[in-house]
Amino acid sequence: MTLTRQLVLLILALMTTVFLGSFAISLGNTRAYLQAQLESHGQDAATSLGLSITSHMAGNDVASVSSMVDAIFDSGFYSSIIVEDANAKILVERRLAQGIKGVPTWFVKAITLEPPEGEAFVMAGWRQAGRVRVVSHPAFAYIQLWTSAVDTFWWFLFSTLALGAAAIGLLRVVLKPLRTVEWQANSICNREFPLVEDLPKTPDLRRIVIAMNRMTLKVKTMLADLEAMANRFREQALQHPVTGLANRRYFIDTLEHRIASEEEFQQGALLLIQLKNFKSYNDRHGYPAGDVYLCAAAGVLQGVGEVNPKYTLAHLSGADFAILAEDVSCPEAEELARGLAERLAQLTDEEGAILNDVGHVGVAYFEPGQNSSELFSNADMALRQAQTQGPNAWNLLVPEGVARVRTGGEWKEFVEAALTKGDLVLHTQPVVACGSRGEMHREVFVRLRDTMAGDGKAALIAAGSFMPMVERFGMTEEVDKAVIREAMKLLKATPGNGQLAINVSPLSIRSLSFVRWLEETLKTNPLSRRIIFELPEYGAVTMLEELHDVIERFAVYGARFSLDHFGRGFSSFAYLHSLKVDYLKIDGSFVRQLGDKDHEFYIRSLTEIAHSLDIQVIAESIESEAVWRWLQGLNLDGGQGYFLGRPA
Repeated sequence: MTLTRQLVLLILALMTTVFLGSFAISLGNTRAYLQAQLESHGQDAATSLGLSITSHMAGNDVASVSSMVDAIFDSGFYSSIIVEDANAKILVERRLAQGIKGVPTWFVKAITLEPPEGEAFVMAGWRQAGRVRVVSHPAFAYIQLWTSAVDTFWWFLFSTLALGAAAIGLLRVVLKPLRTVEWQANSICNREFPLVEDLPKTPDLRRIVIAMNRMTLKVKTMLADLEAMANRFREQALQHPVTGLANRRYFIDTLEHRIASEEEFQQGALLLIQLKNFKSYNDRHGYPAGDVYLCAAAGVLQGVGEVNPKYTLAHLSGADFAILAEDVSCPEAEELARGLAERLAQLTDEEGAILNDVGHVGVAYFEPGQNSSELFSNADMALRQAQTQGPNAWNLLVPEGVARVRTGGEWKEFVEAALTKGDLVLHTQPVVACGSRGEMHREVFVRLRDTMAGDGKAALIAAGSFMPMVERFGMTEEVDKAVIREAMKLLKATPGNGQLAINVSPLSIRSLSFVRWLEETLKTNPLSRRIIFELPEYGAVTMLEELHDVIERFAVYGARFSLDHFGRGFSSFAYLHSLKVDYLKIDGSFVRQLGDKDHEFYIRSLTEIAHSLDIQVIAESIESEAVWRWLQGLNLDGGQGYFLGRPA
């Protein structure tokens, strides 16, 4: 019950109590007054009648006495009039029934009026000639009492309604600051920090609003400080101090995680870039000039990396840079290396002079089954070969057996045919809650059935192999729609309240037609509350406004959102305040290094920030019991990985 309602009920209760008390007192006083009036009325009538009939009683004129009694009795104010002689013999007797018109019987029974008998003696000289007894009729007293009670009740009811309405209006005005405080508290829970500018006039409420404003600023400052501290840590621990690119440690962790992720990384290339004679450049021009030169080289590399968010660029050390290009083919890796070499050739020294020999590029194409050391070794070998081929040269090393079975056009036809024939297969992997609290939900992984496998059997192709082609040929909407339809069928066939997390491409979210289709699908399907949509963080940060609108739009139907591979980039945490996602999945590169203090600090900081915004945090790539135990001590909400369950 709201405070306003409680106060109104309290006021009504007080008014009712006052009314009942006042009514009881008023009714009692009125009854006592009327009782006294009845007594006086009966006695006066008896005295007057006794005097009037004295002469007639002396002459024993009963007829005249009867006439005079009738004259008085016919007025209707008396219940009974009795005239007796000296021997108590009744000479005249008149009685009137006790019926009372216009007054409810229950009222008459509840309020007792008993008129006393008035008595007077009739004298003949010094001798008593008779006696008169008169009892007043209570009807008129009851009518007067009932009328007074009814008028009092209606006045109370009217005044109560009027005062109640006035009290409600006044309470709304007085308690409006409390509703504002409630709105402010809810806004804080919704990751917003508004301040109440219009302070109430009531001193007590004014102090409450001022205290809430101070708390809001304090919470906002605490979160901002925590975010800034986490961002500074990430910069110090994972970014190169000169160029601001990812450092060697971050790059190695990322490379090892990608290679170990069968679901994500099926093809790609590692590029090593080394600036030539950088040490002598430093010696000739000085270290400040060398830093400027490194930043210029980093700018060239960033220009290439901005083409694809799946390019991970790092400054390994000194004059060495690296790029991990995911989901690229051999021809695309060649084109990337050629473009890098051409851009490096355009670098100039501090005087603006073009340098003849800037650096070299070595490229190693990934072969399934390789580890990071082998891939690095091949890239280094390609770099050494490029250095022997002349200025600004590049070289690509392709392991034996790496060949594309399908061309781009063939991939397009294959995906279209698979969608048409329904050769889409869903696997799901559990996301397990920390603390043995069971399963949180399951993530959907999509496969395409390949009936043209070499051994004559149908093979399942993971999304990491065909999704790059799907994105390249603009087919993400069709694939995402098909996956969502199949997921809906799976939910319908699964009893209980289990939830599914479905990966959606940022390209689809950017499409107005896809968003409209998805909204209609969610609107007409009660299973919408069991769906979580996942987007990669690197794609989400490029479309924050569109994603914010989509999340608010779909929240009406109970759908929730999750950011996948969180921490892969170096974006600030600030956007989480307005985005209102429900889950964050920490990128596996932070999880695989068991017990790493820097990674542990990052995970703890991220978890504190997320929990303060009502966001649950899940760790990816949990492959061992030791890692699972370690992560459960970091206040995470859940985990996902082969140790907890493989896709099935």
